Amino acid sequence: MLVIHLVRTVRWGLLLKPLGEVSFKRLNSASAVGWMLLMLLPLRLGEFARPLLIARPPAGGGQPLRRSGALASIVVERIVDGIAIGLLGILCLRMLGQSASGRYVEFAKSASVLVALGFLTLCAALVLAVFFHDRAVALAERLLHPLSPRLAARATGMLDAFISAVHLGSGWRLVLFFALTALYWTLTAAGLGILAPGFGFDSLTPLMLAVMLTIQVVGVMVPAGPGMVGTMQFFTQAGLSLFDAGGFSARGAAFANTVWLLQFVVQVGLGVIFLVAGHVSLKGLFGATAAEGDATAPAAS
Repeated sequence: MLVIHLVRTVRWGLLLKPLGEVSFKRLNSASAVGWMLLMLLPLRLGEFARPLLIARPPAGGGQPLRRSGALASIVVERIVDGIAIGLLGILCLRMLGQSASGRYVEFAKSASVLVALGFLTLCAALVLAVFFHDRAVALAERLLHPLSPRLAARATGMLDAFISAVHLGSGWRLVLFFALTALYWTLTAAGLGILAPGFGFDSLTPLMLAVMLTIQVVGVMVPAGPGMVGTMQFFTQAGLSLFDAGGFSARGAAFANTVWLLQFVVQVGLGVIFLVAGHVSLKGLFGATAAEGDATAPAAS
């Protein structure tokens, strides 16, 4: 799981490259604490932590980044992951055919299609907004101005900055980003495969593990309580039940709880280490200090 953390941290760094130089120490600290907050805070509020943390200059001094650009990197990351997971589920379920069965098989098929379509729609909307930047901002102004001119001005300013910040950089960087995305999800599915035999689930193929991963990820997309307690376990067992009758047995529950516990310990543990070491601070994260990023940080060319 430490390798998985490293892969997703380096991948995020590629999306931040157009905003300016970010040291690996700063990137790794913001990533570790951000993922910790994503795990701990309810309703996926921790999604905002990484962009806010990386936008602030480090304690030893350094260049602040635009918050809009940092947020754009998270949006692009999530859209790509959503499309990848949705298409992975569709493809693997089709290849498995009747090997996938049980009460949740139709849910798995429908969820994969809905996730893929939903994130492809978001991707198309983002691409259109980038290519028709001025029109998108003008449309937002027309829609919001009748409600509140002040709200319209603020919202369109944020939208303008956000669209301007969407940038993947050079072609090689794009290729590397997608390669790391494939590696990230492959390692995550492999982790399930390594744990499963220890609980008596020793007949899971790579395609089955990919479907289990899809169901698990789709499940945790739903805003839940702190720690994703219960949500991750249920969807892990639901995915397992497609290929083994013991998915919701005591063995299945033990497997799901172990998967959750390992992820919780690693994500929270890494975040705590960086906090205690003083590499990053949560003080003023959601206050005025964090809001200075857009005004002071220029985008990198």
